[in-house]
Amino acid sequence: MAKTTGKSKSPRAKTKTGAAKKSGGRSVGRPARLSREAILAASVELLESESADAFTLARVARKLDTVSMALYNYFPSREALLNAVADDVCMRFEMPRTRANQSWQKKLLGWLNGVRKLAEQHPVVLQVMGVDGQTTAGWLRVSLTVSRTLHAEGLRGKDLALHSYVFCNQAISLLISEHVGASFHSSLSLAQLDQLEPEEQDFLLDLRPFHTQLTTSDVLDEGFRQLISALEVKLAGLKK
Repeated sequence: MAKTTGKSKSPRAKTKTGAAKKSGGRSVGRPARLSREAILAASVELLESESADAFTLARVARKLDTVSMALYNYFPSREALLNAVADDVCMRFEMPRTRANQSWQKKLLGWLNGVRKLAEQHPVVLQVMGVDGQTTAGWLRVSLTVSRTLHAEGLRGKDLALHSYVFCNQAISLLISEHVGASFHSSLSLAQLDQLEPEEQDFLLDLRPFHTQLTTSDVLDEGFRQLISALEVKLAGLKK
């Protein structure tokens, strides 16, 4: 009877070997290899479903099936990761092309519509414009167009800082309001009408048929026009 020269593999060993082959050579259950891109993508997904206040490296790590310490190889802190998300999203901002002799009104209206498009396609941007009281670099790059445009029209110093800030802040307030509360101009927003005085109820009921017709486009288009009009008044005063 011939002797065998090698040890046969046990059924358990064969099972492990087969599993390794099916998984492409890596152990079953091992998380996918981390990368900066994977971390950013997971962060964006989290921010689409929860507020930035609840955002932590631990939650991102859990989503990626890894540990928080592994993320520190790519981002030294929560703030650094949020800033990176802001940069990543804001890089997708597209300023409409403008002609060399185009009016400042059209340029700023183009900027407003560009930010509107960015917020519609990537609503996460509304959460990462500022991190812990600091404006992110990504948003600074986007908003710089407003300051440069108003500077070219003659605003300087405190006036330039004030009107650039107010313009951007009001634009973002409109976008956030419509993103999270468009239902406020629907019939549902009058559900508590019976708690008002009779004359107050009558006044609002007269407006109700028109109030419920308002769309997000109506609100944003009119809001943007009013922002431009306010700057026209200010800049006209400089030329007197």
